[in-house]
This record gives sequence, C-alpha cells and structure tokens, in this order.
Amino acid sequence: MMNKPMGIKKRLLSYTNPYWGRLIAGILLAIVVSAATGAAAWIVKPVMDDIFLSKDTTLLKILPIGFILIYTIKGLARYGQSYLMRSIGQKIITKIRNELYEHIQKMPLSFFHNTPSAILMSRITNDVTMLGHVSSQVVADFFRQSFTFFILLGLTFYREWKLAAIALVVFPFIGIFIVSIGRKLRVLSRKNQEKMADLNIILQETFTGNKIVKAFGMEEYENIRFMNENRKLYDITMKETKRFEMLSPMMELFGAVGTGVVIWYGGYQVISGATTPGTFFSFMTALIMLYDPIKKISTMNSVVQQSIAAAERVFEMLDTKIDITDNDGAIDIREFKDKIGFNDVWFQYNSNNGMVLKGINLTIIKGEVVALVGSSGAGKSTLVDMIPRFHDVTKGSINIDSYDIRDITLNSLRRQIGIVTQETILFNDTVKNNISYGRVDAGMAEIQKAAESAYAHDFIMEMPSGYDTVIGERGVKLSGGQRQRLSIARAILKNPAILILDEATSSLDTESEKMVQQALENLMKDRTTLVIAHRLSTVLNANRIVVIDDGRIVEIGRHDELLSHGGIYKKLYAMQFKE
Repeated sequence: MMNKPMGIKKRLLSYTNPYWGRLIAGILLAIVVSAATGAAAWIVKPVMDDIFLSKDTTLLKILPIGFILIYTIKGLARYGQSYLMRSIGQKIITKIRNELYEHIQKMPLSFFHNTPSAILMSRITNDVTMLGHVSSQVVADFFRQSFTFFILLGLTFYREWKLAAIALVVFPFIGIFIVSIGRKLRVLSRKNQEKMADLNIILQETFTGNKIVKAFGMEEYENIRFMNENRKLYDITMKETKRFEMLSPMMELFGAVGTGVVIWYGGYQVISGATTPGTFFSFMTALIMLYDPIKKISTMNSVVQQSIAAAERVFEMLDTKIDITDNDGAIDIREFKDKIGFNDVWFQYNSNNGMVLKGINLTIIKGEVVALVGSSGAGKSTLVDMIPRFHDVTKGSINIDSYDIRDITLNSLRRQIGIVTQETILFNDTVKNNISYGRVDAGMAEIQKAAESAYAHDFIMEMPSGYDTVIGERGVKLSGGQRQRLSIARAILKNPAILILDEATSSLDTESEKMVQQALENLMKDRTTLVIAHRLSTVLNANRIVVIDDGRIVEIGRHDELLSHGGIYKKLYAMQFKE
C-alpha cells in the first residue's frame, strides 16, 4: 500500500501532465548544465598536466577559451531551465489555487459556519504558497542537481575508482540523516501552518470586530492573546529552523570527512608516482563539486517535506465532499409559475444535534406575502434557507411548482430568488458594482432605476463620486439604513420571482426603518415574499402569518384571526405592544 507522502507526491506530479513539452525541454537543459559542470572538472587535468607540467603553449591558448565557452553555455542553459521549470511550477500553483477557491465556493453554508474564514484564507494563501516552493524552486533544481551528481560521480570513478569508493563511504550516513530530518520537518511544518491559521483567526476577529474591542476596552487583552499565539508560532518556527539549518553544516562535515580521507590516500598515490597531479586534482575538483549537489538535494528534501505538510492540508480541503450539488439530470427552470410546497420537511444540521425543523407542511401560492414569526431559535431562518438549498432537507421534500428543488439546477433555482437579510453584505467596491452584483450586465439606467426604487439614489448622488464611490469593507462608509437600501436596490435589479426578507429592518432606527420599509414595499410588488420579522408591526398586512415554535408550525392565519385565536402569536404581540 502506498504511503501517504508518496501518494501526495504522485498527486502533485499529476498536475504536470499538461506541461510535458516544457518539462522535457527543461530536463534537456538541465543535462546541458550538468554536462558543463562535469566538463569544468574534466578540464582541470589538461590544465595541470599539459600546461603547468608539460608547458604546452597551444593548449594554453585553447583551454581558457574553452573554459569561458563552457560557463557561457552553462549560464544560458541554467537560465532557460530555471525559467521553464518555474513557469510550470507557477502554472500548477495557479491551477491548484483556482481549484481550491472554486471548491470552497461550492461548499454549503454549514461548511462556512463550521470553518473560520481565516482558516480558508490560510489554505488558499499560505499553504498553496508553500506548495509553490516545491513546484517551482525544487522541481527546477532537482533535475539539474541530480544530473550533475551522476555526471560528477562518473567522472570521479573514471579518474580514480579507488578514491571514489573511499569517498562514497559517507554517503549512507548522509542518506539516513536526510530522511530523519525530513520526517521531523514535515511534522513541524504542519504545526507551523496550523498555528499560522490560528493567528489569522485572531487577526480577522480583532480587525473586523475592532469597534467592540475598543468599546469594551479590550485592546490590552487582545494584544496579550495575539502575543501568546505569536510566541507559540515563534517556538515552532525555531524548532523547524533548528532542524533545517542543521542540514548544511552536517553535510559539510560529512563531505570534509570523505575529502580528508581522499586527500590523505590520494597524496600518497601522487608522491609514489601511481597517479599524476592533474588526474588527482581533476578528481578532487569533481569530488568537491559532487558534494554541492548532495547538499542542495538534501535541502530540497527538507523543502519537499514542508510542502507535503501544506499539500496534505490543501488536498484535505479539496477532498471535502460537496454535499449540495446538481442531481444527475437536473433541469433548468425559466420562471416560477405556481407555488412553493414544504412536504413533511425535517432538518438537522448534523447527527450530533436534534431536529431543527419537524414535520413542516406549508404551501405558498405565487404572489402571496407570508410572514414567519416566532421566538429566536424557533427555526424561521433555517426554513427559508432551505428554499435556495443553502441546506438540504434531512427528510421530506420542497417543491417549486411540480419540481423537487433537488431536481432543479442550483443556478436556475437561485436565479428565481432574491434575499435581503438583517446583516447587509456589501463589498469594498463602488456603489454601482454593489448594486449590479448578480447582474453584471446591467446598464447604468437600470442600476439608477433600481436605486430610485430603493430610495437610495438621493444619498448616492450626495457622495463624492456618486455611483462610482467606493463604500469600504462591508459598506463601512455608509449608515445602516443606507447599506440596507443598497441591498434592496441590488435585489430589485435582480428582479427575482421569490423574495426572502430575513429580519431586514430589525437593526434600524425608526426613521431608517420607515425609509427602508418603503423601499421594501416597492421590492415586494408582484413577488412571492417570505418575511421573517421580530417586529410584528412589519407583518400586519401579510396574506398569512405562520407561527413557528420549536421547529413546528403551530398557528397559521391573518393578523386579526391569530389575535382572536389567543395562542402564541397573541402572546408575542402582547409582549411587543403592551403599554
């Protein structure tokens, strides 16, 4: 059975399949570089024996030119090989990063609820960047150093096979040392990357929640929390550094032992006349050069082990199952024609928790305004989140017209639905681009008309650059009412058949709520609307009010009918409007 690191290496290698032409060209150039390195060591013998000892003036004129030519060829080949291999590496990294981002975007809402966004960002940035080292730097060096090693090794045996055999005695010890260090580095690298993700969580929480940090005077507490995590990251990094930095001096020590023995034995050979100084120095040059690729390959192994730890985390994310996808044979629906039906719908977030929805049966006719009320945690938001398939039913079914929504493509299903929530999600972009989000093909006239319908046009025109004003992260430069009206304009421009309003006015002051409510009335015209509201004053005119308690529908009716019934709705109403 293949071990896990080997399996990850094979999976990474599979990404090179589209680039075999470049890869072969890079390998050929690596051979040229290695051959030039071997030629440089080879040329030492004629320099020593023919020029210095035999005083051959003809070779004195030729060999310097040959030496320059060798290194010119080596330099050009090395540049070409490095550029080609790094371009392959960067293409692979770009592809993996795109795949990872696309995969994460397809995950259901429950995945994002359970996984901090800082963790996801760390996967896409830090972990994939770590893969970049092995895909570009290591791949580029591996072929060059490997070919150089074998060419120089062949030269040492050609010159003096006995000396070469003596020098190779230290090689098994080098191999054991490299493998041992590599395993420890892989473990430490994974811990390092996990700790970096923890640090990113703190950064994200404190930067996005800075207002609360300041309001509660918790700056010093957050400083200490950050410093503690940063110290843990430092400790892990230094353990990793200690092992990584051991490689070079230990390799030099092994090399020095082998070289020292060779000098001792080879010196006697030259003195006794068994070999020439040129042959010996050519051998020594090749041997000294030989330890350089060994040292670099050992460093590469360390980088590879660190990258495997990153690859494990990236592939774990890529292999996470996407629970909500298009069924085989799913159809596109062009319009919503008739009704939405909940048929004995049960739902739980995971097997460790109880049912959030219990036997929901509800039919919503096209054009109706249906309000969902109940105490917090009753299951109202979960119920409406089922319609666009943010979650799938645990048992039962939801239909749009005659189709089970699981048999409708996600794109065409969600095209029918517009959502305005209590938490307004806006982007650090222009007003125009925020309104046209989801309708990027919309013209300026359509965008402006949507803004006017949402009572947003006037305040937009008062902004420094009008519709081209950048509104900051999450619309931080706008008031709560202004942010909500931009969200409504965005929904109006999308022109959905089904509208979901989830606590759309609950966080606003009375004046802002009045303006937003007018915009919502424009948005709700001729649409099938589900309204979730704690403020019961906003749902008095609904066609039907559905009261949900502990995941079940307990009452349905109009406002006056439910008041006369004297059930949960009347109690909720009395709590809000009692003098």
